[in-house]
Amino acid sequence: MTAEELRVQIEATKTQVLTALQARRELAAESREALERQRLRRELEAQQTNLHQAAQENIWEQAYRRAVDADRDGAFRDRGNLDRLVSAAQVTGHDGGSVDFGHQIVKGEYTWSLVAMSWLRTALRQEHVFDVTSPDFFVDRYKFDFIYSPFGYPIDDETDESKKFGSLAIRSHPPNSANSTAFRYSIFVKRHDGSFVQWGATKDVIRRCLSVEVYGPDVHVEGSAPSAIGIFGLTHEQLLQSEWVSDDTLTLKFVLEVRPLGTRVTESPFKESVDVPEPSLHRDVETLLEEASSSDVRFSVQGEDIRAHSQVLCARSEVLRKQLNSGMQESMSKVIMVGDCNVATFKSFLKFLYTDKLPTIQDLATEQASQAEKEVGSRHPSQMEALWAVSHKYQDKTMVKQRLARFLKKYAEVEDGLLTAACDGGEW
Repeated sequence: MTAEELRVQIEATKTQVLTALQARRELAAESREALERQRLRRELEAQQTNLHQAAQENIWEQAYRRAVDADRDGAFRDRGNLDRLVSAAQVTGHDGGSVDFGHQIVKGEYTWSLVAMSWLRTALRQEHVFDVTSPDFFVDRYKFDFIYSPFGYPIDDETDESKKFGSLAIRSHPPNSANSTAFRYSIFVKRHDGSFVQWGATKDVIRRCLSVEVYGPDVHVEGSAPSAIGIFGLTHEQLLQSEWVSDDTLTLKFVLEVRPLGTRVTESPFKESVDVPEPSLHRDVETLLEEASSSDVRFSVQGEDIRAHSQVLCARSEVLRKQLNSGMQESMSKVIMVGDCNVATFKSFLKFLYTDKLPTIQDLATEQASQAEKEVGSRHPSQMEALWAVSHKYQDKTMVKQRLARFLKKYAEVEDGLLTAACDGGEW
């Protein structure tokens, strides 16, 4: 390339540089315009949020005004003579009315997850803040939010003279200036296995002030710290390594119950109460079996006669119905020989046919303990196994399919415990 050609190439490149610089200036101007549009969008969203919140608060205020006009709420509502009504409601033998202290309670649950917990402290420093706050959470018209601070700095409103400290807290915002508010809160933390475990006790709070208030198991004023600060007494670093942070995520659940001011009193004319006796059919039918009155069927079990009633047997067992009503020998003699069951088991079976009642766990435990004392190798069926067998023989479908299957799990636990005890005692 000659010198002249090089000069031409340089001039062309200079022109391209000037064009590129001009394009960069235009792009920079466009970027500034884009940033301005972005800022304006955020400003618009903030104003829209303010508008929505103002409209919502107007709705709450209208509802509160209606409640005040109806004397259901308000600092000056007529509460009546509660002492007289409570006393009347407690008169024995009379229905004098009631006082309901929880008829307006509203309950809410809120689950809050802090994702990428290992980045939390770094992110807060980068953003020049000291804590992370949840979105607003409403229970009825009452606003709450939740705050987590890994640094131990104050967590309440800066206008409060007595600073409060803590790791995790519920913040309560007053809905209006006329009422006190009572609420009950509980805090739960999710474990690795997915279960939620309560941190701290369930607490009741009554608040009458107009400022934002904070509450939590380790919330305290400066100079009066509790024995343990942090979720379950763990520092932020310990929490990251604990069972409470799974996949670098801390999941919290808050349960809140809010009680507005007011008590509902219901007064009714005094009247004598009527005592309704407890149902006695199952006891009467069991007595019918035990006393064998009006019995018309006899079971012969291991040389012992057991009396019963054919109508009950036919209603409860398909096999017994056929034996007693289809021309078989038993239908004529009304005597049924039972050769594959002991007396105690068969009596338990009959008792279930009459009453739907199974042997208790204690009865089976006593029987199994006695069985455990037998010699090794002398395997005898337990009463539960024998009861299952006789019910299957007589096709008592109610017992087999609905009751015994659910009962076996508890029985197996008792049986395993007894076998373990026997082995530990050197008897096996």
